[in-house]
Amino acid sequence: MRGTGSMPIGYRWRSSKWFIIGTICIALFADTFLYAFLVPILGYMFETRLHKDFSELQWYTSAILALHGYICALSGVFIGHFADKSANRRTPLVISLIGCIIGTFMIAWCSSLTVLFAGRVLQGIAGSVVWIVGLATIADTVEQDAIGTSMGFAMSFVNAGMISGPMTAGLLLELVGYWATWSVPLLVLAIDVTMRMAMIETRVPPPSAEETASLLPDAQSSSTTATATTTTTPAPTPESNFWSVMLCDSRLIVALLAQITSVSISVGFSATLPLHVQQVFGWGTSLVGVAFAYLTVPGIVFSPVSGWLRDRVGIRAPSVVGFIVQGILLSLLGMVGDDRFPWAGGREHGPALYSATLVALGIVRPFGSGVATLEATAVVKEYEEKQPGIFGPGGGLSRVMSMTEIAACLGLAFGPSIAGYLVETMDYAVMNWFWSATCLVMATLIYCFLGTGQVDGHVDGQCVDGHRQNE
Repeated sequence: MRGTGSMPIGYRWRSSKWFIIGTICIALFADTFLYAFLVPILGYMFETRLHKDFSELQWYTSAILALHGYICALSGVFIGHFADKSANRRTPLVISLIGCIIGTFMIAWCSSLTVLFAGRVLQGIAGSVVWIVGLATIADTVEQDAIGTSMGFAMSFVNAGMISGPMTAGLLLELVGYWATWSVPLLVLAIDVTMRMAMIETRVPPPSAEETASLLPDAQSSSTTATATTTTTPAPTPESNFWSVMLCDSRLIVALLAQITSVSISVGFSATLPLHVQQVFGWGTSLVGVAFAYLTVPGIVFSPVSGWLRDRVGIRAPSVVGFIVQGILLSLLGMVGDDRFPWAGGREHGPALYSATLVALGIVRPFGSGVATLEATAVVKEYEEKQPGIFGPGGGLSRVMSMTEIAACLGLAFGPSIAGYLVETMDYAVMNWFWSATCLVMATLIYCFLGTGQVDGHVDGQCVDGHRQNE
């Protein structure tokens, strides 16, 4: 429908910055809600609906949860590539939503293992689109000095989805039964559909030819304007440049390492927490749920705070402090309740100290996470400012977001594997000390490489096709 002056009805608010950001936040909430919603009811689905033996439940549960990460990692590069070539980002977001709806219905129906796993594949691909295209849309919509706050606001919705998903599923399954439980994901998807269809994307137009020419060196500018018949050496095509340029940028590489580290620690620590507190403190499932709330609820409040702080003082300082404090807290968590360290509370006062440390860790985690998204956005925008059109007319934000998504998926794979190995072969304290040391190493790398405001490459000498090309 069109309003007056051939403009769509509600164009002003539908294309407003905050409506676009709100739409992406709801999309991210829906993705994480659906991912976490499945966790507490998987056992019921496998045992009651698919009639699997109880001894097989753990294997099937791990397989379907791991499948999500692998699908996101495999599809990320392709999604980023085609999203940057798309005329707009709303189209892939709407298409992915269709896939998510179909996948959700397949999972709810779960008439066979094939249907269940196929539905999870569709959800994984759709979720990858949301993260890659959604974060690129936010980066394209807001000013550079407001990206941190906007991304932090989005992460609050992610944390809310991770908390509310399993709580909703576990509670409703007992109260209203299986099919009524799935009404909530359908309601979330309905809201998501409405907002994605209403959103009108507004992107910053690419620089004009005159603006591009004004950024070229004087010698090159004069040589191209002196005569129309002058032959110049063509620049490498953007498609062949992007990956080699990005993979040679030290800032981006360190940011991706920070992403892998942050996700690995978060997932690995969470995977070992339930069994540890049950064995050491005798906590039941309800108290385990409370422990996860201690760890995740603070992120809803402090994610926007960390983003705001990064906009004011830069990425480096908050991230360095965040990783250092995380390292200290993780080391302490490894000792709390351990008889070898009576000063750390023992078994009598250990639960209180452990809970307080979890809350502190939940507060500080937002300051060490999300580094890759912000730094990757800054790196791509700096390249495009120095050499407009370097990554093609669609820019490179979707592709670089696919790199951060793949890094996160690697963290999902590495974290539980490393944590499980260390706990089984050594003990819980050693695992936490390993993560603590990893945090300190990461803090050092961030201090040395991130937030320098300088990009490696096309202006000061670029790394393309495996060699340095100086001015």
